[in-house]
Amino acid sequence: MDYTWSRQIAGRRAVYVSDAVALAADPEDLTYFRKQVNRWMAGFCQNVRLHLGRLLVRKPLLALWVLLALFEILTAPLWWASPFVLSATTGASPPVAFAWWAGVDLLLTLPPLVYAARRRRLPLFGVLVNIPCAYATKAVNVVYAWKALVVELLLVPLHLARGLTVYEKGRADAPSGRGAVVAAS
Repeated sequence: MDYTWSRQIAGRRAVYVSDAVALAADPEDLTYFRKQVNRWMAGFCQNVRLHLGRLLVRKPLLALWVLLALFEILTAPLWWASPFVLSATTGASPPVAFAWWAGVDLLLTLPPLVYAARRRRLPLFGVLVNIPCAYATKAVNVVYAWKALVVELLLVPLHLARGLTVYEKGRADAPSGRGAVVAAS
């Protein structure tokens, strides 16, 4: 991300290659999943801190997408709390409030999943049966995104934290056997 944004700020172009395939090595347990998400979220927020000003000037459309991503991170807890707020403020029973929330969320989630399954020629049932896993992933992402926002965009500029300075690979099959640690400059 740092390299791509730096090159775009310098006037280079990034292009979308629809045929590109990236084979992912998924974390094998929750420990490594948490490390991976922490690394991704902290890295994103570090790049926002380092590049947003120049993106606004040189790449305003990219800056808009970055700002929308930050807005999504900031508002995600409100979305997750909305069934409780709805129940408390309207008198709707908690099951009705949750059903409303789940229905709206599914209406927003299903179209991209159906499109992606068809585009990638994946069995639709196999994609849809994994929807509960998407909610667990979203919950972990919200926690680490907020941690990254607070640390990288608030505490680091105030010199109250160092931020992400150690790159800890979140894979069990790393050379050391339980995750390689590499110091970042």
